[in-house]
Amino acid sequence: MTSSPSRTPSIVVKSAALTLAAALSACGGGGGGGGGGGYAPAATAEPVKTTSGSSPLKVSCSGCSAIDDSTYAGAGTGIWQAPNASTVPVDVPLAISGLNGQSVTLVFTNESSTAEALSGLVVRSSSEIATTVNKASVAAPHDEDDAAKAAIREFNRAGFGKLLDPQAKVAPGVMKSIAPSAAYVVSDQRSVYLYDYSQRTVQLAAQRTTSDGTTVNLWVETGERDAARVSDALATRMLDKFAASGGIYDLLVRVGGPLWGEHGMSQLLPGTGEPLDIFIVNFKPDHQPYGLVGYFWGLNNFRKGSGDLAYSNESLSLYLDSESLYLDGEAGVKQIATVMAHEGMHMQNFYRRGVKMGSDFTYDTWLEEMSALMMEDWASFNIDPSHNAIRDSRYPYYLNYNGAGSYNCSLTDWTPMAASCESYAVTGSFGGFLNRQLGLNFYKALLTSTGVTNSAEMLDRAIRSQRPDSGIGQELRRFTAASAGTIPLGANIPGYSMPARSEDVFTLPAIDPASLGSRKLPQSAPAMLQALASFPVVRSNVVGTYSETVRVPPGTTLSVVIN
Repeated sequence: MTSSPSRTPSIVVKSAALTLAAALSACGGGGGGGGGGGYAPAATAEPVKTTSGSSPLKVSCSGCSAIDDSTYAGAGTGIWQAPNASTVPVDVPLAISGLNGQSVTLVFTNESSTAEALSGLVVRSSSEIATTVNKASVAAPHDEDDAAKAAIREFNRAGFGKLLDPQAKVAPGVMKSIAPSAAYVVSDQRSVYLYDYSQRTVQLAAQRTTSDGTTVNLWVETGERDAARVSDALATRMLDKFAASGGIYDLLVRVGGPLWGEHGMSQLLPGTGEPLDIFIVNFKPDHQPYGLVGYFWGLNNFRKGSGDLAYSNESLSLYLDSESLYLDGEAGVKQIATVMAHEGMHMQNFYRRGVKMGSDFTYDTWLEEMSALMMEDWASFNIDPSHNAIRDSRYPYYLNYNGAGSYNCSLTDWTPMAASCESYAVTGSFGGFLNRQLGLNFYKALLTSTGVTNSAEMLDRAIRSQRPDSGIGQELRRFTAASAGTIPLGANIPGYSMPARSEDVFTLPAIDPASLGSRKLPQSAPAMLQALASFPVVRSNVVGTYSETVRVPPGTTLSVVIN
């Protein structure tokens, strides 16, 4: 399912805590301008480990400006990291010399599956820090559609399995004898149910056959089929983007196999001979583009029956919002074309993972949406070489959502358009990073993984298939450091960038955090650092030696980025 708020440009050692005076005495240094005052120990009874001997902070980049564990080259980008693999917080003293006005970004990345206390962290004023806002006022409003959208996601994830009777499997020969859906010709009309169970009358506006012989019908709501709305030319254009040779349909098949096929379930539509329908309807006639822009609902893959099955359209189908298509000019066309790739992946996942493997093997919502956003990324330049969904929309939103970024947001907690977290931006941006770091074989390994039912483990195994010494935690750590630290693409630091990538018929454009100029930072530190999430703070204009002691939660890595 795809939602869009608007068009954007585009994971016990007891020791007394340091006293406040001791902490402050370790700050500043070398005529610094922003190196101190970062850590004030909280009044807490929690066990805390203090480091002794050498600092746990180590150089974490090659060919970069980190000369050694405590020295910066004076220009360029340097990265240091201090992981806390223990079960208690660790106070880490930081001291890096050689600065002459650079910014120091501290990024705390929780690589564990539980939230951890983020104690005593001070956020300084900065031009990039959000002004005071009432966050409740900038969260996307909840409306009557939210429950319906959640219900569709849950049906596609697990609910469909309750309607399938494994004992009702029939022999392939019997399935082939079941007639496919009726054939339609251009100008035919039919009624369809939408996500809110309302009915609309649609008319077949265009029809064509894909490279593998699948018929694709594009239907338009009768009241929207108009020269000033969805004209015949626009309908044909959208159909061509999906069904022409090398179009979205072919791209989907190329990376993940068929969108529908043999299954042996009598409750479902036949596995062969079925057309694919695209319905363009006005979801909510409010003369506004965006909001809910498209969806796939596996209910429609079922034959009609009682209960919810009475609302099946008996159609392998995608549903797109008409006003989002025509009320924002070419931007709307790009958006809806990208949505077809996104929802097409949901359709494919439903067949490949749900129907073929079983509901235990479907993705949790966060990974389901992430896989579809990654498909947007791979397909975008084939759809329109001027537009990439991650570079132009999801990633900038990750850096500046609601004027404070979408940082302390758990990768595995689905909270789209919330007050401080935007899950489409979080999962899409991390997915874009993984696409560029690990490539097409990683993405295919994720789509076709077998034998694992835990979504985080599915992603972890796909990462390890291409980078055996890595995993979700390590890649999230690098992504968050590169993003919150605005590491320039031109720094060419392996593992910390999103370079252009071309594979097979696909091209991914480079994404440069530094050139976007859109990073915004929170104005205060959270009490808890969420699981598989990160939080950044910046020390600006530091001269001489940057010196500070910070508390690193258990299961968390501190990344220090200077540039």
